[in-house]
Amino acid sequence: MRGRGASAPSARPPLWLLGALAGIFAVQAAVTLARPVSTYRLLALDAGGAALGLTAASFALPPVLLAVTFGRWTERHHPGLMLAGGMVLTTGATLVLVTSRDVAVIAATTTALGVGHMAGAIGGQSLMAQAQSGVPRLTRLGVFTTASALGQVVGPVLGGFIVGSAGEPTTGSTSAALLVAAAVVALGLPPALLALRATMRPSTVRAGAAEPVGALLRIRGMGAALAASFSAKGASDLLLVFMPVLGLAVGLSSQEVGILLGTSAAGAMFARGSTPLLARRISAVQLTNRATIVAGACVLGLAATDRLAVLLALSAVLGFALGLTQTTTMAWVVSLVDDTSRGSALGLRLASNRLGQVVVVAAAGVVADTAGVTAAFVLLGTVMLASALAGARVGRSGGNYPSTGE
Repeated sequence: MRGRGASAPSARPPLWLLGALAGIFAVQAAVTLARPVSTYRLLALDAGGAALGLTAASFALPPVLLAVTFGRWTERHHPGLMLAGGMVLTTGATLVLVTSRDVAVIAATTTALGVGHMAGAIGGQSLMAQAQSGVPRLTRLGVFTTASALGQVVGPVLGGFIVGSAGEPTTGSTSAALLVAAAVVALGLPPALLALRATMRPSTVRAGAAEPVGALLRIRGMGAALAASFSAKGASDLLLVFMPVLGLAVGLSSQEVGILLGTSAAGAMFARGSTPLLARRISAVQLTNRATIVAGACVLGLAATDRLAVLLALSAVLGFALGLTQTTTMAWVVSLVDDTSRGSALGLRLASNRLGQVVVVAAAGVVADTAGVTAAFVLLGTVMLASALAGARVGRSGGNYPSTGE
């Protein structure tokens, strides 16, 4: 059996859970610090919009191919090992970025950063879905995504202030910020190792062959869940990578851009914490569909104003709308499969997310080069509204939020 001793119901959260939360916080803070700072580094190197888009897509492309494999690995081995391995790779990638001065090297290192981030995310999510604990699964997923969102608040704000302290973004200021990112994830590794104390539920340990991807995709409701997650993640990535470019275009400082990204992440954190309550009142299909409509309208609004107060309000609402889908889609895909396929389902969801990042960010880079950065936001907002219309058809067909209990 993987891990030591089952966790008994207690007023205190188990140490393995606290360690996993510290680990995912560190990973998310480091990655959301490093990625916009890498955009500033590329701008300092006079890279164009297409280079920005392709570099950003390199973060997401390998996980599209590896996510299901990594998820299946956690069905046979302890997910805490995957979390720790992802943190080690993330630390190494950020350290390489500190000294990178070539666009191709930055793109290649961003690929490694994406694999490390994916491994950490799948390891952490699988822990939450498969652990034997007195803490209900939806609660575990809820606190996990809240810790993740908190890291996404801290990372871009911290990076913005470090880079902004030098005035205009420079290779020196971006190197300092990237060094901080490496330190954050390295410091998170020791507590994350406590996750190895968790025991996996016996029913989640797979001994036979894994469920084929095609069979998972044919499960009723799986396509709708993946599409919702795809859309939200693509929008989140557009903000992280192109908000610095939009900010420069409308005259914002790097500190102000960092605050905008942090505000969006704070909205997502609040949404994730409140998702269990909302999910009891409205089905996941209706919840994600309405949230996608709101998110699409906010993305369009970002392209239409240069007033900081309006941008802050739009960022907060957008973050909340995008954050709503995260806990529900994790619980949704897990509940659609048998216990031994939870890691595979989470890997499939993450692969869908990364595909959204590749398509949205690469397309945004091309559009930004030809029609300006605001056009990239208009394109995504339009796509999200079209996605919501498709989701409305699923809602009319009677999609319901599935059980999220053990």
